[in-house]
Amino acid sequence: MTDLFNGELEEGWREHWKDMPEFVQEDLTPYRVINVRFRNEEDVIEFEKLMNQRITEKQKTIWYPYAEPRRVAHLRYVDES
Repeated sequence: MTDLFNGELEEGWREHWKDMPEFVQEDLTPYRVINVRFRNEEDVIEFEKLMNQRITEKQKTIWYPYAEPRRVAHLRYVDES
């Protein structure tokens, strides 16, 4: 297991990383988050129109402009050796 020590990763991981593909994690964090509160259902409907997006009862977040939900559960690393 890799330990965090003085802000740097312990070097032991390098021996296990031989011949592995490069991996770069895209930063998916939002630029800004704003909490919006609605007085009633009519206000929600008006906001939907302004945002041009459907807001469901269970929905907690939306992206503006609209962004497709990212589905990654089907992605896997496969060892072909």
